[in-house]
Amino acid sequence: MSKVRGMSIGILALAAIGFIADSAIAKNVSVQEGKKAIANCDGATWSKSSTKNGTYGCINKDGSGVVCGGKEPKPGTKTCDTFREAPRCLPTRGEAAKAEMAGEKTQKH
Repeated sequence: MSKVRGMSIGILALAAIGFIADSAIAKNVSVQEGKKAIANCDGATWSKSSTKNGTYGCINKDGSGVVCGGKEPKPGTKTCDTFREAPRCLPTRGEAAKAEMAGEKTQKH
């Protein structure tokens, strides 16, 4: 029983470390770097709205992107925030079945 508990705690600890490390990939960049990333965007972009704290940025096709603008933490500290690509999703049942069927067809030949 204690071995199972120890393994469970170990797995949860590794998952927590992975989750925390995964979220640390986002970073602040200068407005100039943010504008450069927006110019090279291969996905959707949006422009700054007319409101005082409007944002502008882009989301690339892989799910990564950059957001600039918004409320400044301290006056005169304009930066942009990046975020990494979206995590892969598990396949749906239909996608898994198709992949399995494709694998069976290639094994028969």
